[in-house]
Amino acid sequence: MQVLGQIIELKGLSELFHLEEDSNKIGEQQILTGVWTRTIGQILEAISVTKQLGETDLVKLNQEQKIAITGDLLVSIGAAIEVIGGINVLEEETVTPPIIVP
Repeated sequence: MQVLGQIIELKGLSELFHLEEDSNKIGEQQILTGVWTRTIGQILEAISVTKQLGETDLVKLNQEQKIAITGDLLVSIGAAIEVIGGINVLEEETVTPPIIVP
């Protein structure tokens, strides 16, 4: 279920990004990159955990656990990229114009 929600979020944000007139802003691109990274990580983790169910071969189980951990790592990295992007968007939107306008 979590992966499905993540994919829906990714689809919505991608569509919003392409609708934005000034979508070349760094912060918005970083947010979208972070969501992509989180989504890939969650898909990896979900597939790996599913493969672990009923697995009796310890070598295969160990490999799938490593893949799940890698998925968790990607989710964390994606979240960090999203936070950085959010901070950049906030800074881009709160830039004050100069007092004297030429």
